[in-house]
Amino acid sequence: MRDDLAAAQKLALIGSLRGTAGNRAIAAVLSPPRTPTIQRWSSSEHVRLGDVIDRQVPVGGGVSLTYGQIVALAGDEFGTLEELMSATQTDEGRAMIRAHLERASIAGTAGPLLPAPTADQRAEAGSQYIALAMSNTPHFAGGGTAVATWLEKHAAAVDLALQSGITRDDALMDRAYLTEAFGDHFLTDAFSSGHIRVPRQEIEAYYVNEFAPMVFDSLLDNLRERLVDEIYDQIDDQTSLDELAYVGGVLPGLGLRAEFRRRIRAKVNSRIAQGLERAGGRGPVVIKFGQALAGIICGAMHDAENRNGLRVVSNMDADPWVAYGDSDLDKNPQHRAYVEEAVRTAVADLDQARSIGLDEGQSLFNLVDPAFVPACVYFGFDQDALSPEASATVGMVAQYLQYHPSTEVSLVGHTDQVGEAPYNENLGLRRAERVRLQLTSQGLEADRIRIESMGERLPVSHDRANYHLNRRVSFAYASGAQQADKTPEDVGIEHARRRAVNEIGPPYQAESHFPRSAEGENEDLPNWHWADLSPSFQAEMNKWVSHYVNEYAAGALANKALDDQVISTPIGDFTISPRPIAHRIVAEISADPVGFLGRMMGRAAGT
Repeated sequence: MRDDLAAAQKLALIGSLRGTAGNRAIAAVLSPPRTPTIQRWSSSEHVRLGDVIDRQVPVGGGVSLTYGQIVALAGDEFGTLEELMSATQTDEGRAMIRAHLERASIAGTAGPLLPAPTADQRAEAGSQYIALAMSNTPHFAGGGTAVATWLEKHAAAVDLALQSGITRDDALMDRAYLTEAFGDHFLTDAFSSGHIRVPRQEIEAYYVNEFAPMVFDSLLDNLRERLVDEIYDQIDDQTSLDELAYVGGVLPGLGLRAEFRRRIRAKVNSRIAQGLERAGGRGPVVIKFGQALAGIICGAMHDAENRNGLRVVSNMDADPWVAYGDSDLDKNPQHRAYVEEAVRTAVADLDQARSIGLDEGQSLFNLVDPAFVPACVYFGFDQDALSPEASATVGMVAQYLQYHPSTEVSLVGHTDQVGEAPYNENLGLRRAERVRLQLTSQGLEADRIRIESMGERLPVSHDRANYHLNRRVSFAYASGAQQADKTPEDVGIEHARRRAVNEIGPPYQAESHFPRSAEGENEDLPNWHWADLSPSFQAEMNKWVSHYVNEYAAGALANKALDDQVISTPIGDFTISPRPIAHRIVAEISADPVGFLGRMMGRAAGT
């Protein structure tokens, strides 16, 4: 038999199953780089939750989406905001945005205005969705990083809103809304009941780092032998070869059949090795396989939590209510209202930040030009108190110095020539001290201020009619060594940020809305370690995997890669039929996914 037999049949079978972009369950077993998808709020629900903010948001390249469309695309369709923004810059990228909108059935007027995607782009959108689902820890709250992911985006959006106010740049405010909308995907995910307490990170860590490395070689061995047997049986059924014949230097009798198996196995091994090499080696494939197993565990647990509901409380409402998850947004109007309120509250932070920025921008606009900084303030006869006019002048100096942090000031007190010199020396010092106190009360650092008194020694005028010009504190400005590189605009941003922390957060008001499991109100989660899986939870897993197998099996089994192939060998031509092999494997997976995995891994669940 020629080595072409090798093309036989693992590759035709697995190549077909891998090439079907949504065949999550089959691919998880036969092709570790794919994984079952963990559901979240459906895309339409994300759109509805996001569109409580009635706003079209420019994304870039002339593309504008509704706030809700961005919420729906974030995380599930585009891994980062930068990827989404970059896609707007080319026709190919804009077509990919439309492919993702159509893949997720995200309604709206933007889609039809974008270039139509090719079939390959639609397939790529599906593959990207699956790849993101493979590492979906940021979508889980209690057992993942959903809240932290939202906090990161929210803080960035608040800062952009501050800057937009300071600079009066509306494009920055658009970017703030875009950033917030992307982050609000994770905010809304944190309310889905299947995301609240499922320990996604812990489960993935166990299956990736401990379990998958233990069973992966057994999985490969058993799959290999299954395929070798299936291919060999098809060839054996088509031959009446005399086992005693001597063919091609192969010993007669059982040696010929053994040689057939050896050649099939060698070719299958070669293709497996090539596949592992293309995937980066055994290590990355083991990780993908572990993620796939974790995905099945979390998916079953997640769906049960969504279906049954979860009694939750929050810092905002200590009275338990029932949260629901994917596709059940309207099942509890109270829960939906809390999600919508969290979105509105988060966006309100941006509007408040913009207002703070506008205030700071006005302060910068009103800032006195360095050429016109006051040189002195005047006092009444024998007085060290500041008049309203003098106090306003000192306030102007304080503001100037606040926005020029490298500038230091010397305050020199002066008097007229009336009275005794020692008294006037002290009066001049009191006047300088009075100015210093106002400067420090307005936030100026004390170590940037020097005071002294010249008393009556440095008059402006010796004419008694102009003695009022001598009753003064003069300002001498000099550059200091500290913060010399800070501009007034830099200081303005710092001022705005400090005020935003005090008035907006963190902690942010929206955080009080996040739900958590109500203590003592819910059943414990099932044990998720493979050896401890209960029969009832295995049934949940089977239900979860079978749903996707049944949903996508028809497409997978119709793949042309499973068409019959004729293999020529030195002893004749043989027809290899991958499709029946695929049918049998799919049927076994559909009937008992957990059992199938257990047989392939050599580790029965629950034992």
